[in-house]
Amino acid sequence: MNKALADLIRISNITGKDPALVQGGGGNTSVKTADGKHMYIKASGTALKDMNEAQGWRRMRLDSVLAIIQDKSIAKLPTQTREVEVVNRLLLACDDNVTSGARPSVEAHLHGLLDTCVIHLHPSAVSAYLNAREGKTRLEKLFRSEKAQPLWVPYVDPGFTLARTIGRLVEGYRKQFKRMPRILFLDKHGLFITAPTAGAALRLVHTVIDRCRETLRSPAAARTRPLQEAQVREATLCVRRACFEATGAYCPVTYVQDEIVAGFERRDDAKRLLSSGALTPDELVYSNGPAMWVDRCDAKAIAKRLIAQIAEGRKPSVAFLVKNVGLFIAGTGKIAQTVRDIVAYSLFIRANAQRMGGLRTLTRAEQRFINEWESEAFRMKLVSGEGRGQLQDRVAVVSGAGSGLGRSIAVGLARAGALVALTDIDQKSLQETARIISGEQSGKQAKVIPCDVTSEDSVRRAFEELMASWGGLDILVNAAGIAPPFALVDMPADKWRLALDVNLTGYFLMAREAARIMIAQGIGGSIINLSSKSGLDASKNNTAYNATKAGELHMARGWALELGEYGIRVNCIAPGNVFEGSRIWNPDYIKVCAKKYGIRPEEVIPYYVNKTALRREIKGQDIADAVVFLCSDKARTITGQTLVADSGQVMVR
Repeated sequence: MNKALADLIRISNITGKDPALVQGGGGNTSVKTADGKHMYIKASGTALKDMNEAQGWRRMRLDSVLAIIQDKSIAKLPTQTREVEVVNRLLLACDDNVTSGARPSVEAHLHGLLDTCVIHLHPSAVSAYLNAREGKTRLEKLFRSEKAQPLWVPYVDPGFTLARTIGRLVEGYRKQFKRMPRILFLDKHGLFITAPTAGAALRLVHTVIDRCRETLRSPAAARTRPLQEAQVREATLCVRRACFEATGAYCPVTYVQDEIVAGFERRDDAKRLLSSGALTPDELVYSNGPAMWVDRCDAKAIAKRLIAQIAEGRKPSVAFLVKNVGLFIAGTGKIAQTVRDIVAYSLFIRANAQRMGGLRTLTRAEQRFINEWESEAFRMKLVSGEGRGQLQDRVAVVSGAGSGLGRSIAVGLARAGALVALTDIDQKSLQETARIISGEQSGKQAKVIPCDVTSEDSVRRAFEELMASWGGLDILVNAAGIAPPFALVDMPADKWRLALDVNLTGYFLMAREAARIMIAQGIGGSIINLSSKSGLDASKNNTAYNATKAGELHMARGWALELGEYGIRVNCIAPGNVFEGSRIWNPDYIKVCAKKYGIRPEEVIPYYVNKTALRREIKGQDIADAVVFLCSDKARTITGQTLVADSGQVMVR
């Protein structure tokens, strides 16, 4: 491996794995080649700790990078046009075999002005000074013994303006000290360390952090109060409802309560410290500003505040610090973890900056530039994930998700953007379904929750785990089921009772827990019972299946009447014969069917396909598509109905 690239990966991985140095994977690094012709730099949106030889970086022609800053015509362009032009020019400066479309860091032209190795970080220990009124003065005192003083960079808009400003300041510094600066403190932004070698750069990072920590205090840790599960659930659903009412967006909600959060929320000035506005570009981009302080969890009051933020042209809060309860974060897994890091970072900075003359936050104009900056929008898109499905970020539970139609439906919901909790008694099969989803979508989009739908305790625990993970529920699909194939005179009573337990009691227990959450949540929802054409048109030698599938239809109609006032829709899907991946259509069952119709086992599937009007075999995806439709807003007026997806075998009148 090229030495410059090896050094880049080394400094990136070492700094990126230290939570005291980075928040939410942020930061940039670069290393120039020995001949001075190229620069390896971190790719935009890549976490430092994740960079490796194969990905997470770009190689750039250094002369082309520096030419961007020197081009006077770029400076004359309108702001947003200029920034897009810079991004395009930086891409054109890349000289490598990377085909993923990864962008080089938008600060590449800035890196080009500095020494061989550059490490740009946002350490909380440094940012406490950079966001304090007395911060600059205190840093000067801390580093006055340095032979070459740190370079202070006043706040300017990031991107091209910042690069030109640093270029001018570095030139002035070189004239004064006859050398390049080693430490750059960027007001309200972060730390730049630049050195001729990777080792020297890493040593200097730790020197700066250790010195800055000397006069700082960690927020007083406090023991977390034991809370009742009902308190946390109530607050979680309250936050989720408020976000939905204000934005119309579905999102999971994560609960966080640790010693740092508990310590901060007990401060007398906690509310005031969080009302001061965004501290840094990262806090503004990823968490839409500081966490919202909530004295009492009232969904309407929180929604009103969020709506006011939007009316002012701001992005609505996604983090909520509820007094005496804890921190709640609205967002999917990856972005929620980033927001959690940013909030912890913010609490530390606010507590310490308060002791240094008070906070200095981003002005409205500075915030406006960042919110409109295409580069930050691109970075946020990479972190949060691309694509918007019909059911984006809705939380779904699918029973029987380990195989057959349950698996197909779970995969289909995930493809539509939903977060899917997979339940079944067969944990191994659930893991396989989860692997299928993670192979197509995101590893965070499916959650395995083993559950026996016939057990009241098992069902209750499954929904408790769901709430702890995603904080709400929008969709339930009852798909677990069995079909004991016996003629009436041969039907064992225990098989009859098992069918009732799985196909009826299981549907009832799952729907009861789902309805309780949806009612408390207050934003509606969708419940679907997976019935069968046999629930409409009885089949021979299928007493238990006929009875339970018909029962599922009628249960759903009753639930639709009960739950309609809460905006919860309940419908059924009655599939025809779906052979693909089915446990019901196993070899033994096929033999029973062959005997019933006097045909050979290999003729059974063609026989059933030919009974349909379309002469078309039904696949799992066909049923999944029907489920997605009924759960989507396109079916917003449909409830208490049965959608027959059987290629035209049973005609409902």
